[in-house]
Amino acid sequence: MYVDWITWSIWLIGFIILVVWIYMPLKEFKRLLALRKEQRLK
Repeated sequence: MYVDWITWSIWLIGFIILVVWIYMPLKEFKRLLALRKEQRLK
């Protein structure tokens, strides 16, 4: 079976970018929630 390495590498890079694009805002959102919770306790 012939594997088109260029196409698969582009798909893989796109998938990695998608995962990072979803993960980073979630991490930031969790940090903001923790900060807001900490400020509410003061």
